Amino acid sequence: MRNIASTLFALGLLLPGAAWSQTTSSVLPVLTGAYAPAKGGCDAAAAAFIYVEDNAIGANKTAGKVLSVKRDGGSYVLEILWIEAGSDESDGDRDTVRIEVKDDRSFYFSNTASKKTLMQWCS
Repeated sequence: MRNIASTLFALGLLLPGAAWSQTTSSVLPVLTGAYAPAKGGCDAAAAAFIYVEDNAIGANKTAGKVLSVKRDGGSYVLEILWIEAGSDESDGDRDTVRIEVKDDRSFYFSNTASKKTLMQWCS
């Protein structure tokens, strides 16, 4: 009985660590999840959010299909096809996104339509 209780206690200590672990995107060396501008914080308008996934990047209701990634020092230049929800790839807009990685939870984001903005991890 004591061995069972000890085993359950040990497993209980391991689970919170597993819950806090987060995977790193294979597209960028940052954690997957939602990012918001550092100035506005995570309570900023939903349109300001950028979502970094395992192999993709998105913004609000727009999926970003990564067509190519080029590394330039500590920066990454991504060729993206933005596809709005409910649309197909033929309606997508091509864009060049530059991401300058600060650390595994933040990066500077800029593209053809926006200035360089520091994004912080929210989820």
